Amino acid sequence: MSNISFGNRLFIFTVILLILPVILTGYMLHIIGNSELSLVQEQKAKLNHAAYLFEQQLEGSLDDYLAREGLLDKSKEEQMQAIHQRVSKIVKNLNKDYPELHIGIYHKRLDVFFDGSGRFSENFSQRRKGAFSEVLTTGTSLVNNLGGDEKAWVEVYKPFSPNGEVEGVIRSAENLAETGYYGKRENVANTAYAIIVITIMLGLGGSLVIFRQFVNHVHKVKEGVQNLKKDLGYTLPKAPGELGEIVESVNDLTKKILELNIYNDTMLATIEDAVLVVDFNGKVVIANCAAQKLLKLPGEHKGLSYKEVLPNDSPFINLLQETLENETQYTDINVNWASSSGILQLIVSTDTLKNGTNIIGAVMLCRDITEHKKLEEQAHRQERLASLGKLVAGVAHEIRNPLTSISCYIQHWQNNKNPSAKALATMSREVARLDGIVNQLLYFTKPAEAKFSYHNINVVINEVLSFFMETHQEKYNVIKNLNPSLPPAWIDREQIERVLSNILFNAIQAMPQSGTIKVKTYKSNGFIGIDIEDTGYGIAQEHMVHLFDPFYSARPKGTGLGLAIAHEIITAHGGHIEVESEVGKGTTFSIYVKAGG
Repeated sequence: MSNISFGNRLFIFTVILLILPVILTGYMLHIIGNSELSLVQEQKAKLNHAAYLFEQQLEGSLDDYLAREGLLDKSKEEQMQAIHQRVSKIVKNLNKDYPELHIGIYHKRLDVFFDGSGRFSENFSQRRKGAFSEVLTTGTSLVNNLGGDEKAWVEVYKPFSPNGEVEGVIRSAENLAETGYYGKRENVANTAYAIIVITIMLGLGGSLVIFRQFVNHVHKVKEGVQNLKKDLGYTLPKAPGELGEIVESVNDLTKKILELNIYNDTMLATIEDAVLVVDFNGKVVIANCAAQKLLKLPGEHKGLSYKEVLPNDSPFINLLQETLENETQYTDINVNWASSSGILQLIVSTDTLKNGTNIIGAVMLCRDITEHKKLEEQAHRQERLASLGKLVAGVAHEIRNPLTSISCYIQHWQNNKNPSAKALATMSREVARLDGIVNQLLYFTKPAEAKFSYHNINVVINEVLSFFMETHQEKYNVIKNLNPSLPPAWIDREQIERVLSNILFNAIQAMPQSGTIKVKTYKSNGFIGIDIEDTGYGIAQEHMVHLFDPFYSARPKGTGLGLAIAHEIITAHGGHIEVESEVGKGTTFSIYVKAGG
């Protein structure tokens, strides 16, 4: 037994304690059932034998007996008395050997049951009458089991056919309570119950011994686990059996956790972002080197409240408090902090730590982007200078041609002293072109301040389309698929109309003869999408990258400012524009603006 593990020992005694009583109970019921069946079968055989003896002692037909006695012509009462006297002698004789036996014969012709009692007037029940009728009809014996415990009867009905014809029915019956059967069955049950009780007691005793040994070892392991809380380098003492395997697993796991802590500390030390982790009560659990330096944490900070260790003038206390108390999640928010080292530009993120649905703490990540912002500003300055140079070159190119035309006509007037109507018209057109270029250039360099409000984007689109259809009647086929369940859009209506007009104008320019324009609106991840698709020439891939550059146009007379202005407006709205195009098939502009609440 000492070589058997704790688990197997407990299993063995559990089997003894739980399974064996079940088996014994089943065996007991089996014994009782067999005993009852055996006794019933014995009673049936006994009753059949008694009926056989009763028939033998009658010595032939009762009607023949009456004939021999000269009573067939007598009254029914005299015949009944004669049969009663004969049957009574036989019943008394049989009761000497079978004292509990109840036996008699039913005479079909007289419709009387004779059992030696001398009662002839309806001396049998309807149930017996039914049994007599069944045996008389079938000519075969019938056995009945009647009543429950302490009142059970076994009956045998046997046809009486002395001359080949059924003359009556012999009934023999016995009460099981009078045979001592129930006492025997109770003795068997008591014996089985005694065995079950003994088995349970033995199982309980053995289980208690094993359980006590197991508890002692568990107590030692518990003390070791308490020590592990203070020192992960502690090793649990060895234990036998499966408990020993658990102890070894815990020791291995502790070793791995110790190694993971080393890896974790090393990794956190190399991360440039500040990482601060607090528990549910706000106690500092983890603070890497970057956090200690950036957040000005004291040397001893673990286990202290974040409100004690973080600078009072910093925004971090409020952010962590909102996260812990209200489960507010901050993602990459820009924070300016006037620290002792100067104004720092930070990106801060916070989130709760959960174990399932329970909050166990919070984490805060901080990234110092002060130097990055400075470098980014320098890059933007260089980019603006480059854009300015490109803009100046574009302006010079666009203005030079109208100015050249105007200059030539002025020289012509100076020579001829008489300007022609054609010259005046050309100069007016060129001046208007210059005015349009200057206006678009001014709008591009300094767009009007957006005035945001909620608008139904479908209404805005319909109004712009109505204007275009009035000016291009029956030339273009417009197909609208506007989603009626869109939320309101947060836009400057006038600027969005300008964007739609510019893109629709480009679509018309790409289809000089005729074509189809499809306009569709839909929801898209917090944005409202607007697709404007044409069946025009399409845009070559080499032009796609410059599509929104100012003064870049694939059309000979295009200024190249329409799409650039549209791009600037949508960017100012917090949205974006996407373009898909295939040469010879058409172009689709997808505009995304923010959806309102």
